[in-house]
Amino acid sequence: MTRLRVAQAGLAGAGTEYLSALQSDERFDLVAVADADPERLRRFAEDTSLRTYEDYRSLIVESVPTGLDVLFVALEPFQSVDLLEVAAEHRVGVFHKAPLARTLGEAQRLVDRFGAADCPLMVPRFWQTDPAFAGLNDLMKLAGRVYAATADAWTVDEPAGWRGDSTRAGGGGLLNGAYEVVDMLVALLGGPESVYAQCSAAVSPGAPRKYDTEDTALVSLRFSEDRIGAVTAWRGAPEPFTRVALFGTESLVEVYRDRMTLTPRHGGSVEVREVQRVPAAAGAVRAFGAARLAEERKPAPAAQEHLPTMAVIEAAYLSAKTGAPESPGRLRS
Repeated sequence: MTRLRVAQAGLAGAGTEYLSALQSDERFDLVAVADADPERLRRFAEDTSLRTYEDYRSLIVESVPTGLDVLFVALEPFQSVDLLEVAAEHRVGVFHKAPLARTLGEAQRLVDRFGAADCPLMVPRFWQTDPAFAGLNDLMKLAGRVYAATADAWTVDEPAGWRGDSTRAGGGGLLNGAYEVVDMLVALLGGPESVYAQCSAAVSPGAPRKYDTEDTALVSLRFSEDRIGAVTAWRGAPEPFTRVALFGTESLVEVYRDRMTLTPRHGGSVEVREVQRVPAAAGAVRAFGAARLAEERKPAPAAQEHLPTMAVIEAAYLSAKTGAPESPGRLRS
């Protein structure tokens, strides 16, 4: 069986799920890993004979001569932006966790760089790899005409380290906490014509603010054909929570991490479609491997498909500053 020779950058967060999927799937031949945290890397190295690196650039440069098909990246954009330049230079395909970049301009530059190198740059969507969510591909059949949508994303992160620094983070609860639900709305409903947002920090009255990224964001979206949407992002929640509700003329569709429910608008029993007992990130990795080797379809959404989402988030941050609705389309023109 042909196997994909792969390496992984980043062992924390989604990296633990990526690693488990890569090591347990016979489609992949994991040849090396890298992590900038010496202690984390040391603990990993104790149980493996794989090549390990503290320097991400060395991971690519030393792996390419023996063959490297894909680099899996489970890093934050401020950690990976230079690494991706090296990958493009060596024509190594990249599978990068969302979000890919901190700004629309940064995302566009990466897309252009990989395009010029004729090299794939992919960003997975958790809801596109599990059978439970398959009906989302045909919203009209699933829900009728969707005329409104809401999304909630709560994360347990606190504004410590890079999360509180807008230069490194790019944004707070909206970009780094709610990206996936914003992306789902944009992918399913199209890019909104206007975005209005307000942001706030969890700071007591009179207390000094020690960081410059937002803890909460409330975003109002207006799509074409009089459809509307809203997004709530909250950083610092007691436990993580994700929900996207699609209000259709026939049914209410609610998407959670572990299930999708369909509630008929005019009465009837609620249908629950549970996801397979596989972490979302691992499911995306496995689906990528199957598609890449079979060449049946695109193995994961190309980064190009994420540019409209980056434009929406950038428009939201601009709106929070100007106090007026902003157009994502104008930012991309």
